[in-house]
Amino acid sequence: MSLAGQLLIARPALQDGFFGRSVVLLLQHGDEGAVGLVLNRPAQAKELPFPVFVGGPCKMDGLLMIHGRKEWLDEDEGKMEVCPGVYLGTTDHFEKATETEDAASDHFRVFAGYAGWGPKQLEAEMNQGAWIVRTGDGDTIFETPVNELWETLAPPTLPEPSLN
Repeated sequence: MSLAGQLLIARPALQDGFFGRSVVLLLQHGDEGAVGLVLNRPAQAKELPFPVFVGGPCKMDGLLMIHGRKEWLDEDEGKMEVCPGVYLGTTDHFEKATETEDAASDHFRVFAGYAGWGPKQLEAEMNQGAWIVRTGDGDTIFETPVNELWETLAPPTLPEPSLN
């Protein structure tokens, strides 16, 4: 079963230097592996008026964009919906984003890099209990403050019993 469009939330026990306390939107998932974007690793790009997120440790040329602006879509672009209310951006969408007055409050994110898993790699990590899967949607992704995203989506942890 494909998990494309779902959110991966790192379990508190995941101590990976990059993925610890991360929230990942899966763009693709299948027999050949998975591709996603880490939603809660903002960085500042000097040449852009808005943050560029570090989408993952895998490098790529150019940038990726997601947005929640249905009015930016042409009729044939509805199929670019990743999950309810979240769309893959195009060059035209990126240009519209750069023209937006208040970029910080707008419903889009731009990413350098991505998270990638080879065949069965993500499934193995999930079997080890590294990730929690939650349904993705535009309200959660764009309305939750970035620095609160993991805390909002991660399940509460049980307090450790006292040994005293």
